[in-house]
Amino acid sequence: MFKDYKIAYIEKNVKITKKKPMNFLRQGVAFMLSHSCNTIPHAAMITQYDVTPVLEYTKMSEKTITRRDNETPEQFRLRRAVRKNYSAFFLKALAHSINNTGLPMFLDYRTWRGPGTLYYTDEVNISYTVNTNYGVIKPIVRNAHQKTIVDVATEMRELTRKARRTDPNELYRRLAVEYVKCALQELNFKDIKVVWMLLRALLWMRDPVDPELADVPEDQKLKPSDLLGATCTLANNGMAVSGNQTQTIITPPELYMFGISDLHQAALVVDGQIVPRWVITFFTTMDHRALDAGEGFPYFIRLANFFQHPEKIYEWEPGMPDPAADVRLR
Repeated sequence: MFKDYKIAYIEKNVKITKKKPMNFLRQGVAFMLSHSCNTIPHAAMITQYDVTPVLEYTKMSEKTITRRDNETPEQFRLRRAVRKNYSAFFLKALAHSINNTGLPMFLDYRTWRGPGTLYYTDEVNISYTVNTNYGVIKPIVRNAHQKTIVDVATEMRELTRKARRTDPNELYRRLAVEYVKCALQELNFKDIKVVWMLLRALLWMRDPVDPELADVPEDQKLKPSDLLGATCTLANNGMAVSGNQTQTIITPPELYMFGISDLHQAALVVDGQIVPRWVITFFTTMDHRALDAGEGFPYFIRLANFFQHPEKIYEWEPGMPDPAADVRLR
């Protein structure tokens, strides 16, 4: 009784072998993305980039890089190894491009409370997707444009390791508690469903913890603060599966989300000749309520410039001018 009529029909006419409630991680994702799709007008742009210069540069520089004064052997090995850490390169290039395009912002749009408010921030906090045995978790690298690529790669490696040692259901419950506290303080009962989801999970739905995660020390697991406060999200699907493009759904109140395809060879025309080149596809989705497509064009130009001049990312050190600031916007 009171069941969805389509599900009721299936249960009566299709052989069902098992029924399993969604865990709290999947409930949270379902709620958030349903809200996103129902309220945000998504505008998307797919761009293919020739990243052959990145691969050529890393192959060349890995052989010629020399040890610095006062640098330990371990630090030197890490600096060489990072030449092939393309995930760190893409994230850092994205951070510089966003920082110089004026895109770090959030939107509060509620028609009954006025025209909507854009909140600008001087932080570029990029969450990136980590595929674990228990679901996708999105830890944040904060202000990668202010860090060396070695520091970015090291931070991503540590966050990824923690993500794969964290019980996602427990983590998402702790995240929900933080959000509920804010909702109660703001007297915001619009999303009362979240409160009910949390109470239901705390009182009745206790998902069993994987034995491999049961004894992991707290300092080796992600904290709620590692996932809260992102200004945008990067889904690096190319690390997991082959594919030329992906469709990304914005995580509110963020205004855009990025996806990267796998690194693959394709036939391109260079100087009038068809040649094999290494390419990736960047998929950008933005909230059309706050942004028009033209506002994102400078970001794409700066990102393309980094793919043609990867040394700007790999050789950048704190104190140097921002490598995206001098890009000519045509």
